[in-house]
Amino acid sequence: MKQSIFALCAAALLFGCTNDGDSLQQLRKVVQPGKVVASDPRVERLIETRAPRKQVSFERTDLAGVVALESSRDGIETWLSVDGAALIMQQGMVVGSRGFGGGLMASDVTQSLDAVLLGQGDYALRFHSFLNGNDETVTRSYKCEVKSLGANPATILGELVPARQVTETCRSLDQVFVNSYWVADAGGGIIQSRQWLGDFLGSVTLRDIPQDAF
Repeated sequence: MKQSIFALCAAALLFGCTNDGDSLQQLRKVVQPGKVVASDPRVERLIETRAPRKQVSFERTDLAGVVALESSRDGIETWLSVDGAALIMQQGMVVGSRGFGGGLMASDVTQSLDAVLLGQGDYALRFHSFLNGNDETVTRSYKCEVKSLGANPATILGELVPARQVTETCRSLDQVFVNSYWVADAGGGIIQSRQWLGDFLGSVTLRDIPQDAF
């Protein structure tokens, strides 16, 4: 049975992870439950400096845990797992991944991001570049319909946070996927989401972890 990231992370963050060593140990435990995971020194430094963190859970696999913000440059953020794998994001939307398999090399989500943050029904184009089995980069385009579902709070560490939910249904000639986003009433950022990363990885769920929780 898949181990619940949210139960583990909530326990780690709410019930006594008060020092850097404890935090890093909890990260090791939840990235790959039951497996020995060698931590990346970069992540150890991020824990020591109390870098922002997100909960992550891949629906198709047992991979679940926490990522920490390593860098932010020109609106593009790199979030690292304890073993050094990375999710690359733009204002809460995933635009690339490294080390998780599947090879989502880059994405252009500019139109989707604008439509989701505005919360108005609209159509958007997005482009994904994947690494295929021959180590070749293949770019695919999708036409997406963005719809606002209105007020629907996000659940962050067991607490309801006022937000509005937006869905994004994307289609190409042979693929269809649906992303969901929760945009906070306070601040207007994406604080919870379910996003598709390609045929290999499937969908990932992400939730912000409040800074005062660790």
